[in-house]
Amino acid sequence: MNAHSKLAGHHVVAVALLGGLLFLGSNAASQPATITKTPGPQPTTPAPASQPAASDVAEPSAPAEAEAPAQTEFTPTTPPEAAPPPPPPDEPEPVAPRGPFSKGAVRLTLLLGTASTYNDTYFIIGGGVGYYLLNGLEVGLDYEAWLFANPVIQRLSPEVRYVFHMVPVLKPYVGTFYRRNFVVDHDDYNQVGGRVGGYFIPKSNRMFIGAGAVYERTLDCTSSALVDCDSWYPEISIGVSL
Repeated sequence: MNAHSKLAGHHVVAVALLGGLLFLGSNAASQPATITKTPGPQPTTPAPASQPAASDVAEPSAPAEAEAPAQTEFTPTTPPEAAPPPPPPDEPEPVAPRGPFSKGAVRLTLLLGTASTYNDTYFIIGGGVGYYLLNGLEVGLDYEAWLFANPVIQRLSPEVRYVFHMVPVLKPYVGTFYRRNFVVDHDDYNQVGGRVGGYFIPKSNRMFIGAGAVYERTLDCTSSALVDCDSWYPEISIGVSL
């Protein structure tokens, strides 16, 4: 083998080697390269926040109306008044003022009047006392002296009288009586009669003034110059109640 042959052979080999390399390179290019990597520490990726369920999400509500602040009413406190002490047990209840003709009242009377006989006119002066058993109802005893004529007469008269105390201003009265007459130098005699009139009460509520008329009937009467069997005469009285 000559030198050219050696060189040619060598060249073939080289070509063959190059073709083999190319062949190998083409095969490598046609095959996908598999790269195996050793797993290293992976970076920590934060997990996505869990989304609340649709049912848990509160629907936005309309803004509530602003409520007015509660007003506190101020009530001034006053200390309770002390209860009045009870009246003493032995103290009597106050008694309403009573009038002069109420039950239990006592009457004192001054009597003035005139009377006439056939031939004389008498001036009468007297007084009396009475007690009211009920309101307006009185029992009493009156005394009269007939003066300034002849004969002088003294008379004592138990009586019953009723005053219409409920009538305002002028209070009418009616009464009846029995009378014993004591006559100087003559026989005594008896009479029955009645009276009617009215009382006026001034502001004092204790004093009263009366005016009226008296009728008398003489018992066992025989008309004479001294005595009338029936007679009328006026009377005026001033009294006070105790």
